[in-house]
Amino acid sequence: MAKIASVIGATGYVGSAVVKSLFEHGFDVVRAASRSPAKASWLSSLGPEGAVQIMPLTLTNEGGGASLEELGQLMRGSDAAFFCAGFEEQSPSTIDFMVNNALDVIKVAKQENVKSVVLTSSGGSTNPTGLTDSTPKSELLHFSDSSAQIAAGKFSPAAKTLMEIRAFEAVGRDHANSVTNSALASCSPRLCIMVPNLILGPQSDPGPIKGNSLPWICQILQKQRMSKSIPNDSMSIIDVRDLASLHVSCALNPSASGRYFGVNKSFPWKEILNTFKEVYEGYIPPPLNEDEDYENKVPTQFDHTRKNSLGVELRDLKTTLRDSVEYLKSKNAI
Repeated sequence: MAKIASVIGATGYVGSAVVKSLFEHGFDVVRAASRSPAKASWLSSLGPEGAVQIMPLTLTNEGGGASLEELGQLMRGSDAAFFCAGFEEQSPSTIDFMVNNALDVIKVAKQENVKSVVLTSSGGSTNPTGLTDSTPKSELLHFSDSSAQIAAGKFSPAAKTLMEIRAFEAVGRDHANSVTNSALASCSPRLCIMVPNLILGPQSDPGPIKGNSLPWICQILQKQRMSKSIPNDSMSIIDVRDLASLHVSCALNPSASGRYFGVNKSFPWKEILNTFKEVYEGYIPPPLNEDEDYENKVPTQFDHTRKNSLGVELRDLKTTLRDSVEYLKSKNAI
């Protein structure tokens, strides 16, 4: 019997990597959703001939409506569904989009007996007030305050925080993934939520570079950003190919449930920029700021126990940055 997956947000940076990873993990058919199927024909190259089925799906901020029927057609007969869609406008509409459409995916998954649902969130949901960098972040304990995020105008991270909370409620669980409603939990798909930060690595889309992370790295390498001094801070990074594998491993592992960090680790910017120097000839990192204490600055810490349980071997920093540079060079972006 064919193993089928559905991917919402399939043309995006993460979604397209998930499409490719699904075939690498033994799926036979991937239904890839796009509001413009004709413009998404390149997705067919990510799998065997005829294995990628590109299907129409138009998501709105309100959710529901025609998208429920399209979601039903997309997810019918699927073993797993992935919600990788993003909406990054810094306005309340971002919250409506992320929350309502994630809930629709869970609703339709129940109706269509889809075994597992994997949502792509972001690290913006993991920053409770007062948490220090030296305290290891926990998927089960640490959630951002969505009210504070909204009050500060940080609608995109608030959207991810609220999406996670509402999604857990929809499957009868709480923040810590404990069952709060046995009847609801028993009839719901197994829910996993992937929480990445900075995502790097080659883009699957053959078109222009898009998104936030790769264009930002281009600016750093071209000295349009971080040109005066190396920040005395850290950044949590993962390779997009590894992030996709974590998504698929969540779907395939029957014991996987709840939230998982989609990060390798948090690297000091000093290490990141000096690694770029190793892999990109001609790049010279800016100097250290003599007023900063780099040696005693603790990078953001994570409890990697749950992520490691998925069994995905992650690429090291140098490999991810080298492959990112080679990709950007191939696009004449640097």
